[in-house]
Amino acid sequence: MSGSAAASLTAPLTDGCTMEPVRTCVGCRARAPKSSLVRIVAQESQLVVDTASRFPGRGAWMHPTLECFDKSIGRRAFGRALKVTETLGSENVARFLASKETQPESLDS
Repeated sequence: MSGSAAASLTAPLTDGCTMEPVRTCVGCRARAPKSSLVRIVAQESQLVVDTASRFPGRGAWMHPTLECFDKSIGRRAFGRALKVTETLGSENVARFLASKETQPESLDS
């Protein structure tokens, strides 16, 4: 990979000194730092949120919002990104995102 191609796969962090990997959201197709997205994998015909990014196999990255989730389902993006042909159940991801949306923002002391 050439130097400019490698540089386009990373984004500067807030301190400006280090770089962070960049991924594309399967819902809105926007590029974002890896830390702002969640990884979704297919396990036993179900979509599963991989919060630690440790599950084996191919993963799809998505903003942790119901809006991006709905877009990705409508576009059938998970099947293409994960390279699977069977229909995948999405209840686990919908439940995870719904719980994230109802959690109050953490208060900084």
